[in-house]
Amino acid sequence: MTDADDPTNGDTDRLFMRRAIDLAKKADKRVRPNPAVGCVVVADGKIVGEGWHRQLGGPHAEVFALRDAGDQARGATAYVTLEPCNHTGRTPPCADALLQAGVARVVIGAGDPNGIAAGGGAYLRDHGVDVERGIEQATCERVAEVFFVNHRCGRAHLRLKVAATLDGFTAAADGTSQWITGPAARHQVHRLRADADAILVGSGTVLADDPRLSARDVPCEIQPAAVVLDRRLRTPPSASLFSETARENLVYTTTGHGAERRSALESTGAIVVAIDAGDDDEYLRLVLADLLRRGRAAVFAEPGATVAGAVLRAGLVDRVDMMFGAKLLGTGAPVFGNLGANTIAQAVPLVIDELQAVGADAWISARLHQRPGQ
Repeated sequence: MTDADDPTNGDTDRLFMRRAIDLAKKADKRVRPNPAVGCVVVADGKIVGEGWHRQLGGPHAEVFALRDAGDQARGATAYVTLEPCNHTGRTPPCADALLQAGVARVVIGAGDPNGIAAGGGAYLRDHGVDVERGIEQATCERVAEVFFVNHRCGRAHLRLKVAATLDGFTAAADGTSQWITGPAARHQVHRLRADADAILVGSGTVLADDPRLSARDVPCEIQPAAVVLDRRLRTPPSASLFSETARENLVYTTTGHGAERRSALESTGAIVVAIDAGDDDEYLRLVLADLLRRGRAAVFAEPGATVAGAVLRAGLVDRVDMMFGAKLLGTGAPVFGNLGANTIAQAVPLVIDELQAVGADAWISARLHQRPGQ
């Protein structure tokens, strides 16, 4: 009977992999565009080494865990949430570090979607190490979901936030919307902003609300970039977001607009990017692909109903955060624009990961089923 056939061993593997997953969750945006990874080293049924990836360009999770284990790593089992890398980039290959440490068995949660770095599992097996794959794979992929979307889809990960009353309205019939949610919910939104590489809105939101698009009153070493979708270059140079100069401000337009309006925006220090796109879906995909090229791996979107509906309709949203204020309106502005769903069968399916009270309000965080190529 192999290890994979032994239910007792399988339970043990899942137990230690879950600890590695907890460690991976300690990683923050400082590791991007690398993934969040955790690793534990186990000898004689006890954890002797732990590590997680802490900063881009620094040692990976396996190296920290091996250092923690020291000589106890020889003959031990290493549990790692993502396949150990097998190439030399900013750091040497982790597969070789595990081999040199004398680890006898490596249990891998998820395979590496990055073709350049993948292959660590095969390398270890070819050199006599016992390799087990797929333990807690779905959870391991979820903890590194930004990385998986980046590599599988070739674009930035998109997290969409909306705020609404319990009956689904973002503003009253007279247009008033401040404040649907209370201070605790708004503070949580700033925490989500701080974890992003960019905050995205449409030009309609800039014109209506004049937001600063910054993370405030929360720890934030690196302010996310501000991104405005503005196909017609309607954003005024006097917009408040341009007063935040200690970050990158990006305005995405389309080809063919006047040089004068573009020059006025660039005079604020903003970067104006012209996208050559045939339709809205292509425009949105190309914007997210360009943001990834610029190192903006995780985008937090806070647009109005039109843009929110457009990115959902295009299949470009990976996670939705809904903040529900404990209020009822009965009528008003809807959360989303047209989603193209005329029947229940066409509804956008979500998987709820978190549902909790935030002050007097409620927060739901849910992921979408990712479709290949989007």
